[in-house]
Amino acid sequence: MRVISAAFIGVLIISAAAWGWGEAGTIRLPARSWNFSISNVQGSVAPGDSVELFYYDVNSANPEELTVLGSAIVDQFTAKGTTANLVVSTFSDDKVRDLGGDAVEIRAGDSQSPTLTSLVRSPSATPIYPIEYLQAATAGGLMLIGAILLYAFVGIKKQTVEFLVATDGEMKKVNWTTYREVKGSTIVVIVATFLIAGFLFIVDLGFSNIFRAIGVLEQ
Repeated sequence: MRVISAAFIGVLIISAAAWGWGEAGTIRLPARSWNFSISNVQGSVAPGDSVELFYYDVNSANPEELTVLGSAIVDQFTAKGTTANLVVSTFSDDKVRDLGGDAVEIRAGDSQSPTLTSLVRSPSATPIYPIEYLQAATAGGLMLIGAILLYAFVGIKKQTVEFLVATDGEMKKVNWTTYREVKGSTIVVIVATFLIAGFLFIVDLGFSNIFRAIGVLEQ
């Protein structure tokens, strides 16, 4: 009984770890850097240059006007005609790091003579560490906690196992219904259901004809 109990609880622990792995994968980690695929590129930048990210602030008085999100430092810039790939990091504040994916335009230089103007096509974040690390830590933590609880309640605490042994003994005293009895009872229930439904249908039909005959119900 001790082994069976441990095996059953072990299955529950593994299921909890699998659930934790999946839930941890939905967490959005802070970005270490942002990789922007940009288009309509005019000008260029070099690693170490500062760029400004613009977005539409839905909470501002004029949400249709571009607003400065913040600045970041260029890590890599690879141009391909009017398109390019831009990687930035070292953000001016946490808002830029967290909302970098909302950027719709990137500029560099001053407004009078910008060294770069571009539109953001598709941003992608590089998290501070791979999400698999968080998933593994979550699943491993749940399994460790489960193993400790399993050892505490099944390995050390004898009352738990004794209760399960007593429960198993009581279950053996239960008089379980045989297949033949279950089959016979099921047939009786099905036949009785159809008989009652048929009887009620006939009674309902009879009453409806009577009420139509005396003018209570209309055709």
